[in-house]
Amino acid sequence: MNITYDIDEINSDGQLRSAVTIGKFDGIHKGHQLLIKKAVGLKKEGLTSVVCIIDMQRPGILSCDERIEILNRMKVDWLIILRFTDSFARQTPEEFISGFLKDKLGAEKIIVGNDFRFGHNREGNVNTLKQFENKYGYSCEFYEKLEYDRKVISSTYVRDALSDGDMETVRNLLGRRFSIKGEIVHGNHLGRNLGFPTINIPFAHDKYVPRKGVYSSLIMIGDKVYRGITNIGNKPTIGDYPASSETFIFDFDDDVYGKQAEIYPIDFIRDEKKFKNITELTGQLAEDTEKVKACNFPEIH
Repeated sequence: MNITYDIDEINSDGQLRSAVTIGKFDGIHKGHQLLIKKAVGLKKEGLTSVVCIIDMQRPGILSCDERIEILNRMKVDWLIILRFTDSFARQTPEEFISGFLKDKLGAEKIIVGNDFRFGHNREGNVNTLKQFENKYGYSCEFYEKLEYDRKVISSTYVRDALSDGDMETVRNLLGRRFSIKGEIVHGNHLGRNLGFPTINIPFAHDKYVPRKGVYSSLIMIGDKVYRGITNIGNKPTIGDYPASSETFIFDFDDDVYGKQAEIYPIDFIRDEKKFKNITELTGQLAEDTEKVKACNFPEIH
């Protein structure tokens, strides 16, 4: 997959024929996946698939690196990460279509949700796209929103579920489990001193932090999956730290510092809290661990 922040790079020779889908794609939930798969599927008609992400520069359900990884797995040809600047926002709907979609991206097929809005003050919509089809030589496909539990699947729905610690709803909206992934780093070793050695993975700066607290969790290191208990939060008992995940893996004592791991929070157990002292913290950790060990653990996917 080709990746660019420069829209002049993708169609520099003016020969590109593309199937384009555009949005924030925050989370790449099931609705987003439908649009992306439609664009990728048009390769059989000789069209290059282009996904254009409007980067609003706030923490996402997925970090930028995670979005890139997923889109690459979906076999997207081009990913454009577009900064939402004042000049971009000032385009009229027709300027957006003629200058951006046609001249810059070579769009022959435009694939969006039926609530897609664009141009200055969001004046353009799917009717506008249809209006200019013949003039600019493209065609459109519009799709209804998908639903889960009688509610429209949206990034807001996913964020609300994450804020509630409802990881099962998140899984059903995304079509996969929410995870925290990255390099295992050294912490302050307090957990090990208390008899609960943890692996620590900080949150990416551009990733949304779900409800803070304790979760049962599945952990993937290499090609192996382990069970454990994860705290997501800021460690209020010992200070005020940036958001991170600390995971105690059951029956595990390997040296994995510097390795990559992926943590899948499964069931929310309790909120993060500040304890009066280390003794109180240790007692709660023991209680949490016994509770989580009694849980039924699903498969990762």
